[in-house]
Amino acid sequence: MLGELQNSLDAGAGRRNRTASRPPHCNPFAHSRQALRTLHLLRIVGILLAVAAATTVTSSQTSNARNSSKQIVSSDGKKFFESRCAVCHGLDGGGGEHAPDIAHASSEKSRSDSELFRIVHDGLVPKGMPSFRSIGDDKIRAVVAHLRLLQGKTATRAASGDPVHGKELFRGKGGCADCHAMSGYGHFVSTDLTDFAATHDANEIRDTILNPGGAQGVGQTAAAVTTIAGDRFSGLIRNESNSSLQIQDAEGRFYLFVKSSLRSIERSAGPAMPANYQQELSTKEIEDLVSYIVHQTSTPKVAGGHSARRPKAQIE
Repeated sequence: MLGELQNSLDAGAGRRNRTASRPPHCNPFAHSRQALRTLHLLRIVGILLAVAAATTVTSSQTSNARNSSKQIVSSDGKKFFESRCAVCHGLDGGGGEHAPDIAHASSEKSRSDSELFRIVHDGLVPKGMPSFRSIGDDKIRAVVAHLRLLQGKTATRAASGDPVHGKELFRGKGGCADCHAMSGYGHFVSTDLTDFAATHDANEIRDTILNPGGAQGVGQTAAAVTTIAGDRFSGLIRNESNSSLQIQDAEGRFYLFVKSSLRSIERSAGPAMPANYQQELSTKEIEDLVSYIVHQTSTPKVAGGHSARRPKAQIE
């Protein structure tokens, strides 16, 4: 009996010793706590991923909604322009019998968006354009945006200089008025630049000033004529036929001659444009000069109210 009790005590002591000597990592309760922490972290990560996915979807939906809204606005502007504005200005904005070209003329391209908005909103009643304020500000902005597309505004660098300073340069430091006329001021030794920007955008004008040798077009031809009576006249040839010759002198006066009344006609190349403006004028001064030429342009009219499109010619 005592032997059995002793054996039982020894067995219990052995179990306690084995439990006491078991390493901590073998504790089943420690494993359970670690598993709970891991599960908790996984849940948190899952929640964060779900929130991020929802945010991305919402952002994408918002972006798509904005793009869709822009497309609707652009479409509205195009529809209104074609139904109301094109009646006078043409589908391409190139002008018609009752209204000028608003798509190609640099004087129109150089207007700010706010200025175009005001014109559409208030109209130009003295010139026959009604106010469109009744269509609302959003649709007016859409019309302006469509006009910019017709103008190719995104592809054209507009005149950004100071036209007031450009006028001073034209008449002074730049020496432009020594050969060119602008709105009646200057000389007619070469091209009259009054409406030059009607068919040349700011980029073309800038390039012609900086690289006159690369300008496209036929150069001017000068002539000195002597009449049978011995009178002598000189200037640029403006018109010529088999039987007549018209020249314009430096002061802008025109002379028409019947060739049979002339003793001689001496022809020569017209004056060449200086090629050193990049050295003589700063970048800002060139921009100011370009801006002046652009802003002085008005779309000329011919009989019947049509906009006159002058043929492109280089600045000589």
